[in-house]
Amino acid sequence: MATSKKKSTKKTAKPKATQAERADRHDLYEAAVQSPEADCELFEGFFRDARGRMPKVMREDFCGTAKLSRTWCLGKRGRSAIGIDFDGPTLAQARARNLEPFAKQLGGRLQLVQADVLDVPPGEVDPADFIAALNFSFCVFKQREQLRRYFANAYGGLVDDGMLILEMFGGTKAIDLDDEERDLDDFIYHWEQESFNPLTNDIVCHIHFEFPDGSRIDKAFTYDWRLWSVPELRDLLREVGFRDVKIYWEKVEDEPDEDDEDGMMRGTGEYEVAEVAEQQDSWLVYVIGLK
Repeated sequence: MATSKKKSTKKTAKPKATQAERADRHDLYEAAVQSPEADCELFEGFFRDARGRMPKVMREDFCGTAKLSRTWCLGKRGRSAIGIDFDGPTLAQARARNLEPFAKQLGGRLQLVQADVLDVPPGEVDPADFIAALNFSFCVFKQREQLRRYFANAYGGLVDDGMLILEMFGGTKAIDLDDEERDLDDFIYHWEQESFNPLTNDIVCHIHFEFPDGSRIDKAFTYDWRLWSVPELRDLLREVGFRDVKIYWEKVEDEPDEDDEDGMMRGTGEYEVAEVAEQQDSWLVYVIGLK
């Protein structure tokens, strides 16, 4: 005669989620890549030096989670911002992270628009004192005519004395298959340059994150860009009507940090207008079109 077996009441413990599984890639990106307070101060200085007045309205193209836009609005009274991004889920993150929790303080001064920056219809959004396209985002446009079209659309979205601010990188290491990492205490940020085609200047890069428990988020963000040169950007900006183009070059430390194994010169976070510069392993500039 068969006897029934008593079922075990002991529950099997679920494996503990790794730090990578618990992490939010947008949180990590904001912490590792963005410095919105410093950016806002820098851009206000660029504008004040060029125009002799304080800017009020910023448009952030390719705004992502719009942390920069929110920071701009809350930095000083009277400021407003327009964040534009093509990706709906990313804009949903922007609303949840940087619009809704600050709605009372913002008081309607931050507008988020889902649109292609190549085709923002005139009058759909208010003219901006300046438009910022940061973190090399405009490099997604690989064809000259595409980039020219973007610059022309940005020109039309500015007030009469407005400016377009483009962040660009370069240097001898920019075309290498290279990795860079920074330890940010709670995680390690990895920047990988996977491929570079010297015939087209197409470059593929990834951001990875690694955690103290050994877990990783591989390819948290991937970028398929064309690495434009500063002269190309200057020529295109003038073609679409910008009357002047200024290049703000980042100053570097006088001597390499002895603790840095690669011996590279490090940026100071301060910028000055430059017409001549010495080539470096890595450099960062702001290319500014003055309407």
